[in-house]
Amino acid sequence: MDERVDQLREDIVLFTRRIRTKRAGHLLTPTQLQALAHLDREGPMSAKTLADLEQVTPQSIARTVTMLEDSGMVSRTVDPQDARASLIAITESGHRMLAADRAQRSEWLSAALADTCTDAERDLLFIAGRLLRRLADVPDRGRLADSAGSGSRKESLMTP
Repeated sequence: MDERVDQLREDIVLFTRRIRTKRAGHLLTPTQLQALAHLDREGPMSAKTLADLEQVTPQSIARTVTMLEDSGMVSRTVDPQDARASLIAITESGHRMLAADRAQRSEWLSAALADTCTDAERDLLFIAGRLLRRLADVPDRGRLADSAGSGSRKESLMTP
């Protein structure tokens, strides 16, 4: 295994841990915040869809949704497509909590970038962020082999 890959993985883990410490003073877990973020970006969805996005079991997402619902961060309504199922949506309270959390983390990151990085280094980090997002969408190894022959051309992220 390439030592640079190991170092990159470790660097990402360290950064993720650090930015997670810059929370907005609430008691929500990273899993709860991520669920709110999915609901904010994607809109109302079923628990199954949310579990799939979070890559957790339905039982796990049920606990997360129950805790968020109990704290007024999400609401459930009957799914018009399937009366046996519910749609989960972020509430105004959830939006405010998520906005405060994002603002605090962004403020820390902005200050850290300004204090630590040159303009060129900041530009490289912004490019690296787009690359990391692309990597997050790469299918698992088995599915990767199935799509290898798709012939899709990779777009360069060197220009915004």
